[in-house]
Amino acid sequence: LSTSVNFAIADTVKRNISEKQMTKVNLNTASLEQLVSLPGVGKKKAAAIIEYRTKNGKFKSVEDLMNVKGVGKKMLEKLKEQVTAG
Repeated sequence: LSTSVNFAIADTVKRNISEKQMTKVNLNTASLEQLVSLPGVGKKKAAAIIEYRTKNGKFKSVEDLMNVKGVGKKMLEKLKEQVTAG
């Protein structure tokens, strides 16, 4: 019985992880509205992210966000789990 309970818990954890991954905001395709939905990102910062990717091409990694004016280490830490560059 405990084995089947453990499998059920593991399945739930995997499902929750994959749901979170599916709901990540893609920095390379996100609209202004999607970017604004992120914590600490207002319209100006969202516009700066879109402007950066327009001028410089796609983000190769989430860490590339640090190249956007107004995005520092603290903000990157806040956003890291909620965004993707892939």
